[in-house]
Amino acid sequence: MFREKKESRLLIVLKGGKVEFQATNIDMVELATMCGALEQLMGVEAIRRGKSLDDVKDSMLDIHFAAMRTLSEQIIREEEENSDS
Repeated sequence: MFREKKESRLLIVLKGGKVEFQATNIDMVELATMCGALEQLMGVEAIRRGKSLDDVKDSMLDIHFAAMRTLSEQIIREEEENSDS
């Protein structure tokens, strides 16, 4: 079966200190691909600015762990709010 290729878009805007997202035609695979490309871009830029590869890896892991902590807190908060309803 022929599957038509679609264009996926992710718009990320920093506005008033908050990050806003707008996504079009994105599933988990496309989103993961885009996130990986952003991480690579950040790493390359950090190395160009004098960071070592190990420092970049450590920083990227710290960012990942912080994001997952925030996700866990958000899920717990939403579950608590839903159980109160």
